[in-house]
Amino acid sequence: MPGGSGRFAPRGVTKTGSPAAVEILGPCLNGIIFEQEYHVKNDRIPISKLALDLDEFFSKIPKNKRYHIELRTEAYWVTPVFDVLKKHGVGLVFSHWTWLPPLRKQLAKVGMEFFNAGKQVVIRLITPLRMSYEESYAKAFPFDKMVLGMLDSEMIEDTAKIVNEAQKDKVQVNLIINNRAGGNAPLIAEKIAERLYKEKQQGLF
Repeated sequence: MPGGSGRFAPRGVTKTGSPAAVEILGPCLNGIIFEQEYHVKNDRIPISKLALDLDEFFSKIPKNKRYHIELRTEAYWVTPVFDVLKKHGVGLVFSHWTWLPPLRKQLAKVGMEFFNAGKQVVIRLITPLRMSYEESYAKAFPFDKMVLGMLDSEMIEDTAKIVNEAQKDKVQVNLIINNRAGGNAPLIAEKIAERLYKEKQQGLF
């Protein structure tokens, strides 16, 4: 998917009309993420055009219940776009990333709904909020421990919230954690697991 032009083209699609990853991995592939880069204000696409382009894009590629899209521009998290994703059964990725709002706000924006037709949701913990890739990489390197002051406790709480809501709707959660989100991905996963266990013990879900 291109960034500034606003046009969506089925790149990475093979001659047979299927995304290459589907043909290579088959049933071992659980999800396909289309990522749209962040758009600064002057490069943003009118919402009506974005919705039209997304509708056209997902109409052209083969139907598949494993599609998800990551929209890294908060301005695009709006109803006309959500309606197109629902129409095509495309999941919206919840991303803890530089210029997106907190995960809890993202969940509220979609009305606590999960759009993917395959009953899957993807959560990506990439960087701390308002911290660039370069800065987060420099702080987290060599990725062998948690970095003091880097991990956002709300990220852990919000991730648990999305997991709990997904469970209520019988939606499978796919959690992708980057070392840059706090220093060490396995240790971040451990903190999320501890949070979920604590909430279950307290009968919160």
